[in-house]
Amino acid sequence: MAFERSLTLPLLALVLTATLLYQLAGIESALWIAGAALIAFVAIRWPRLPRSPRILVGLALFSGLFLPWAENPWAVLRTAFDRAGYFSTFLIALSFLRLAAQRSRMVRRCGALAVNQPPGRRYGILSYTTALFGLILNFGVLHLLGLMVSRGNTLAAAQGNVSVMRTRQRRMSLAMLRGFAALPMTSPFSITLALLLTIIPGLRWQDILPIGFVTAALLILIGWIQDFRHNPRRLPPGMVANTSQTSWRPAFQLVSLIGLLTSAAFLLETQTNLSLTLSVILTSPLVGIGWLAWQGNRAGLKGATVLLGRRLKTDIPNQVAPLSGEVSLLAGAGFLGAIITGLVTESQVVWLVSLLHLDGYFLLIAAMILTVALGQVGFNPIVSVTLLASALQPVTAFGLTHELLALGLMSAWCLTVNSSPFTISVSIVGYLSQVSPRHLAWNWNRRYLLVSFLFLCVWLFGLQWLY
Repeated sequence: MAFERSLTLPLLALVLTATLLYQLAGIESALWIAGAALIAFVAIRWPRLPRSPRILVGLALFSGLFLPWAENPWAVLRTAFDRAGYFSTFLIALSFLRLAAQRSRMVRRCGALAVNQPPGRRYGILSYTTALFGLILNFGVLHLLGLMVSRGNTLAAAQGNVSVMRTRQRRMSLAMLRGFAALPMTSPFSITLALLLTIIPGLRWQDILPIGFVTAALLILIGWIQDFRHNPRRLPPGMVANTSQTSWRPAFQLVSLIGLLTSAAFLLETQTNLSLTLSVILTSPLVGIGWLAWQGNRAGLKGATVLLGRRLKTDIPNQVAPLSGEVSLLAGAGFLGAIITGLVTESQVVWLVSLLHLDGYFLLIAAMILTVALGQVGFNPIVSVTLLASALQPVTAFGLTHELLALGLMSAWCLTVNSSPFTISVSIVGYLSQVSPRHLAWNWNRRYLLVSFLFLCVWLFGLQWLY
């Protein structure tokens, strides 16, 4: 284990450094160094990888066997390594934020504030809080809030009523899952946005994030309305409401911190020639380390510096395990998407789509249905969205716009995260709720999936006239 750790951390650092050298300085050799380091990292971690990343990496390697049939094999391979390294670097950079957030007392207080709300407000606040926390914690938000829910939702807290305890667990679990699923449409730090900005030429974050934020807020609102309609609105006879008050100050502090992080990335993007994704990669480690250092400010400058070094030494190795599956999955999807795009020509895709007699809006709905359906049999939305976004280029050939295609695929990603028992988010929430992922995704969340899909069909139809 110690030998493995001594290799994996330098390899991740090399992927990050070499990718930045290639992106910022254009050093061609750095691209291949990052690719070699990434391959070595996946190979070393292979025995510990979950099944889904293993399958995807295997498919990516298998696709490489068809490179000789590409029009320009070296150019296709270069693009594949470029995407794999770029997406992996994005995740590595964000891990510094997760590291700081896991140590933050402010984050824990915000989580307690969300969980300890009255039943009528709890769903909405917990759902929107999960979406907010997810900006910096990613999957860690489900662990953080999920554990708070489990510890707070005891039989004693339900005053001995088992039915109330189970109902609370179901409602809060669904609130967390649906809030987390909205991340692809709201976060400038989501891998979904990074992926689509890379694959869809001409797509700008300024055009997609505002409408994505509105769409996500409406989807969460749909869940809140369903929770209100289909659950008890009053406490059972004999139960007394919890009237304890909790300060909202940590919530305002966290919103300010996220505003600082977002503003720093946006400012760097507008003042330089860098993309938003690259700006996020550069600012996230700085803000994460600064946040971690600030947590020890009571010890003075010298004490805070010593504490920072100690925490980095202790906590950074613990990021290897969660990063292994995420990096392998994303690198494999980026590599596979680039290879397939290089092998399949535009005319072939247009011909295939013409056989289906679909175009524009109806083609977009079909792509969304395909993404969600593939998710039900184990295909991660990273894979399906990467392949569909790559195949439907240029978008004008299919009667679509950049923004409409991106929003449709983001929405499909959101629905898949909500409904597939094979996604990491459903597995985490199911485990913490002590129900199977299938029961959570297909029983508890079935009505929400159908209503949300119908809403998105109407919503995207109306947005045709704006985009």
